[in-house]
Amino acid sequence: MQTSETSYQTEHVFSISSEEELISCFRERDQKKLLLPDNLKYPFNVRSYFTWKEPSGVYTYLLFKMPNWDMPRGVAFKRTHTGGEPTGGLCNWCNAYGSSEDIGLLSVAMNANVSNSYLICQDLRCIEKIEESAMLAGKNPDKNIADLFSKMSKLFENLSGSKKD
Repeated sequence: MQTSETSYQTEHVFSISSEEELISCFRERDQKKLLLPDNLKYPFNVRSYFTWKEPSGVYTYLLFKMPNWDMPRGVAFKRTHTGGEPTGGLCNWCNAYGSSEDIGLLSVAMNANVSNSYLICQDLRCIEKIEESAMLAGKNPDKNIADLFSKMSKLFENLSGSKKD
């Protein structure tokens, strides 16, 4: 496991060397809706995970790698719009609280017939929120970061275990 000198024990760093490598991290079904950020310079290093939104805000992308994985894996989340007045919510990944603009349902197509939805931070800034919360409380965030990574890896395990379309 490659770790960053200034990071916590549970974090790791990985590199993406080209646009082709980045695209290949995503499932074929997600590659079809993939819009890469304009400002990426290759190669680039990733601290723990990399996330971005496409311009319309419909899709949020997550690139993640566990130390025992051969290569990073990516997924496209689709924002689920819920009508009505803004409400509060709690992220299931980092336990941050926010309005429905901050915390919302993001869905992932598991296959042609099944989607899973997650009530999580819309911008997927979970690790930053965990670090900020730990710093304010004077606590070490390692356990919460490890829990976050466990939840993310579980998502990818479910994706790879879902029936192919």
